[in-house]
Amino acid sequence: MKWIFRKSGFYLALFASVFIGGCYSELSELSVEDIKWSPELGIPLIDSKFTLTEILESNSSSIDFTTDANRTIVISISDDSLFSQSASEYYTLNNTSLNVPPIILTEEEIDLFNSNGEVTVLREVMIDYPNPANLDEIVIDAGEVAIEVEEDFPANVDLSFSMEDPNDNSILDYNQNFIYDGFNPISTDQSVNQFNDIAFSFNGDPTQGQVQLSFELSLSRVNQDLVFGVNSLDVNIGFQDMDFGALYGDLSSQNISTESNTVQTDFLDDSELLNDIEYYFENPQFRIMFSNSMGLPVRFDVNNFTSFKNGESTEEPINNAIDLEASEEGSVAVSEVNFDNVFKNLINNMPDSVSLQIDGLIDPNDIPNNFVTRDSYIQVGYEINLPLEFSLSGLEINETVSLEGIDTQELQYALFKFTSENSLPIDLDFTADLLDEDSTVIMNLFDGKFLAGGTEDQPTTINDIIRLEDNPSTSSNELQDLKEVKRVGIRATVATTNNGSSVVRITSDASVQFNLAVQAKYNVNF
Repeated sequence: MKWIFRKSGFYLALFASVFIGGCYSELSELSVEDIKWSPELGIPLIDSKFTLTEILESNSSSIDFTTDANRTIVISISDDSLFSQSASEYYTLNNTSLNVPPIILTEEEIDLFNSNGEVTVLREVMIDYPNPANLDEIVIDAGEVAIEVEEDFPANVDLSFSMEDPNDNSILDYNQNFIYDGFNPISTDQSVNQFNDIAFSFNGDPTQGQVQLSFELSLSRVNQDLVFGVNSLDVNIGFQDMDFGALYGDLSSQNISTESNTVQTDFLDDSELLNDIEYYFENPQFRIMFSNSMGLPVRFDVNNFTSFKNGESTEEPINNAIDLEASEEGSVAVSEVNFDNVFKNLINNMPDSVSLQIDGLIDPNDIPNNFVTRDSYIQVGYEINLPLEFSLSGLEINETVSLEGIDTQELQYALFKFTSENSLPIDLDFTADLLDEDSTVIMNLFDGKFLAGGTEDQPTTINDIIRLEDNPSTSSNELQDLKEVKRVGIRATVATTNNGSSVVRITSDASVQFNLAVQAKYNVNF
């Protein structure tokens, strides 16, 4: 049953049973005096049972829980991408230009134009795509092709050309009409086109590393003939803003340098209930996971932990190198390293935060044949496991419940019954106050009811009754004070045994149960 401490999970059940019976006597001489009746009203206020798991679950959304083979509760905090970088942050495709030869008409084509007043010229050329860094193959996922055209024919020009990669995938189709005004025989044009998924291979068949350009150039006379060797069509083609799909071959080594990465050690601060506690974990575990999906080996250097507390930093050097093999395409190479001992010192110092500084090198031995794809990455994550074998102090549980329905008129006395059973190996110290509607304390119901830690086999218990009444021998009328009471506030201070110094083990089924009920007795005159 969950009753958690930010919002009440209890339901007040108010019940009273009143039975009045009577009969008429046939004896007329019978004298009946005033009848006094003393009914009782019982109100259960709190009936709660909680485990430590329920407290933690309800007070921090970032904490996961498991239990080990001994049913010990284990807090788990993890982040699979404490540090994560893609291959595109280390390897890129630079802008490049194609060496396109100018189109110059042959003597035959010039004669045909001068004779007929028009000519159509067809050209097909194969142009090498520049090989960046002597790679074996590149796959371009997306990019832009920029075209600049300049022609100086003293004629109307209708130009179209297309470009395809070695697999006959279209890169661009261009069409443009240039109108000659009879005076200025130079026309220009610029355009940019998008393309996707083209590939070039630079080993073996040379055509696999070339683009094919197919030109169709039609000229029509305006007012003059052409002269051989004077006029030309110049086309500049550049590839820009490209994202690679894959790179194969001799990729260069790259330094990995990360800023300090924050490890989440302030998880208890997420909770208003838990952020003031003091603790000591007996067996904390800290594991770093390294992942590499690039076709290059990677070396990570874990340099140090730095913990921060109250504005001061403390450095714990590590200097541990982790080598990951190159992955196969479509797979991930992984490695894990534990730093339990150094982390035990860190976590038990209760730091505000902890950072982890990691450097490294991609392809440290400069291996010639490797690859990266657009999805390749390197990544560092961590996992913290905290078995609840620990000492604890400073945990305070507060709960208020409504106390409505007690009429102090003709009230003889009110009995508050408090019972509790504890199978957790932690000590609890209970206080209860009667509060008005503004939560101001009217009176202390009880203070310092101590419940020692127990076990599931031998739980410890409290059974106590507190009586409130009008005591004629004193000036205090406890019943009169009840008129302003609207709520009961319960506070429990929690610590492991020996004032929080003993290390205990918390299991998933160990619990604390406590109950509070009130019974009011009245005088009613007839």
